[in-house]
Amino acid sequence: MAFEALKGVGDADLGEWEDWSERGCFHLKRRLRPEEQAQVGDACDIRGTEEQERRYQAVKQYIPAHMRDWRE
Repeated sequence: MAFEALKGVGDADLGEWEDWSERGCFHLKRRLRPEEQAQVGDACDIRGTEEQERRYQAVKQYIPAHMRDWRE
């Protein structure tokens, strides 16, 4: 699912990383193409912030039920 979600986004040749968390969650990270980076600006860590919660609430209805506990 992660690879499908990133289809057409970023450039794996610029850098791509796969990681499994201790809880068994798969993470796929990929560098953006320069024109994508210019549009979104620098990355920032929002984990544990009110912004993270707002974003989660906005999309949780689209997350499969078995994957909704990723924050815990």
